[in-house]
Amino acid sequence: MATRMHLSRRVIHSVHVPKAKRDLLQQSIYLERDKAVLLDQLAQTTLIPKAVLLRKAVDALLEVNGLLSKPRQRPMKRPTTVQ
Repeated sequence: MATRMHLSRRVIHSVHVPKAKRDLLQQSIYLERDKAVLLDQLAQTTLIPKAVLLRKAVDALLEVNGLLSKPRQRPMKRPTTVQ
């Protein structure tokens, strides 16, 4: 008997990240098995956590659809000079 999956957006809980000074919301996503495996492989080969890869993908999707003006970037630090 096949079960039907209901896809809904719901916030599970808010995660406070004081280091980054921003609040992140945890979201559940459903991926096809082959895409999940490819995402795991990408995370392992690039050494970038899956959460970071997914946040970048969401930023790119929002930017393409005109909902985000520019992807978020970390501020650059000025190089320090040694005297």
